[in-house]
Amino acid sequence: MKTFLKFMFASCLGCFISSMLVLFVLIGIFSSISVSSPSEDVILEDNSILSIKLDSPIYDREIEDLSTFSGNVFSNEIITPIGLTEFIEVINKAKIDENIKAIYLELSLLQTNGWATVEEMRQALADFKTSGKKVYVYSDMFATQNAYYLASIADMIFLNPVGNLSLTGLGAEVMYYKDLFDKFDIDVELIRPKNNFYKSAGETFVSNKMSSENREQIKSYISDIWDYVANNIVESRNINNIDTFNNRVSRLEYFLPQQALKDGLVDTLAFKTDVEQIIINEIKKQYSINSPDSKVSFIKYKKYRESIGEIFTKQKDNIAIIYAYGDVNQGKGSALSIGSETLVKSIKKATDDERIKAIVLRVNSPGGDAIASELITNEIIKAKKQKPVIVSMGDVAASAGYEMSSNASYIVASPITITGSIGVFGIMPNVERALKNNLGLTFDTVKTHDNAVFSLTTHQSSQAKNVLQQNVENFYDNFITRVAQGRKLEKTYVDSIARGRVWSGVDAKELGLIDEFGGLYKAISIATQKAGLQSYGIVTYPKQKDILTQLMESLNGEESELQELMKQENFSKQLMYKLNKLSEKQRVQARIPYLIKF
Repeated sequence: MKTFLKFMFASCLGCFISSMLVLFVLIGIFSSISVSSPSEDVILEDNSILSIKLDSPIYDREIEDLSTFSGNVFSNEIITPIGLTEFIEVINKAKIDENIKAIYLELSLLQTNGWATVEEMRQALADFKTSGKKVYVYSDMFATQNAYYLASIADMIFLNPVGNLSLTGLGAEVMYYKDLFDKFDIDVELIRPKNNFYKSAGETFVSNKMSSENREQIKSYISDIWDYVANNIVESRNINNIDTFNNRVSRLEYFLPQQALKDGLVDTLAFKTDVEQIIINEIKKQYSINSPDSKVSFIKYKKYRESIGEIFTKQKDNIAIIYAYGDVNQGKGSALSIGSETLVKSIKKATDDERIKAIVLRVNSPGGDAIASELITNEIIKAKKQKPVIVSMGDVAASAGYEMSSNASYIVASPITITGSIGVFGIMPNVERALKNNLGLTFDTVKTHDNAVFSLTTHQSSQAKNVLQQNVENFYDNFITRVAQGRKLEKTYVDSIARGRVWSGVDAKELGLIDEFGGLYKAISIATQKAGLQSYGIVTYPKQKDILTQLMESLNGEESELQELMKQENFSKQLMYKLNKLSEKQRVQARIPYLIKF
């Protein structure tokens, strides 16, 4: 009896402590929300400068996510991801706002690995400048090249006198695991269509170096991206010779602030506190602000964003923006991953809604599960029979991400979007030797049929391998058929440019894989034209879960977007996350060949 009471008391104490921890988390989250939410209307003063510090993750849209809550539940510190869609809307609003006289960007590194996202942000700033208002940029150090690329559109660029400017050109490093697997006696077989030499995802598991085809495609598309970026920098900064610029990039000459100043990549070397006063003086001079009572002040992006409120509103006629962001999987998705069930429901809902006259599908995905891709593609084919479906490709729309795009009514992409990779693959790992040689574990089987056991500890028969080979061949044939039908191309031609090859947006347009260059707002414009709309509202899908729902799901053991983000927090975690995703798959994959970070 005494023992029973002891265990009962321990259990009750454990439940009480768990409940208190949950309560503390809830208190922390809701206090953070109350701190971050405006308690009163934002007062925007005359002669304001919109101050934007780009130090948060950048996604296609704003996400309300548990990841915005810091580790200390009592700190009330909020890290708010920036949505590209909302960022562009804020810049557009500032352009016509008489109270906003300029934009001041504080840049160091951008938390996005994609160039197309930066390009859309850059174009929004360029459009802002057409109003006669100026853009100023300050950086302690331009740690990433995409940060400087965004900065290069500015009227004046300030760099810390002891900072640096990282311009190195683009390179790609691919990690290979064959030798590691050999050390641990892990066997991996790669299964891909016989002509899919460019579909190099599985190569990382069965080789220790790049194939010539992989090297060729990487060099091609990163060269296209760099040429586009470099030419825009040279034009914006009034540099006379592109060859001289590239030679100096090769020699890392712009790394030193004095050389960057001398060659016109930055305008002034100054510290942040001095820069703010310089900008104030510039604004006073530009707008003839001479009165002692008149002042120039800065308003932070977050506050100005709050003053705008809802970015989109519904009207009688609407355009639906459906966001497809992240890896493609079967089942439910999140703000950071594409689930076929979630996306299919969103497409069907937008299709069935008579008030929605056109659909813009924003695709930012390296691909993933081939069956999930098929489910989504099939729904897009049905949707475009009812209304225009315009695809806007983001940083990457490759493999499964390209398949779902290929059957839209029209495709818009950036010249520096990574796309294509029309191909599939499968991998067959076997850890039988590893477990036997390293842990002393052995396995034996009993079966009614020759191929009844498919497992990670069983060598597959030649029959099984032939069936799996035929499976990927069938998936590939279906893939190129989908593309041929969607893009109105000959199937033999699609096969000749497919074979798993990755293309830049520049090449994709020449090959007929996309229709036009542009970003999300270009796609919206085309959607309104095809739907014949003069005025319209915008609705967005999938609908996002609020923080409380995400918290409850997390406590119930469901994977939340918080966990999704944490896995991708840095390169090493991202790598393990991707490897884990691949190892989970027992199906054919249609995804971009490898992890690549510029």
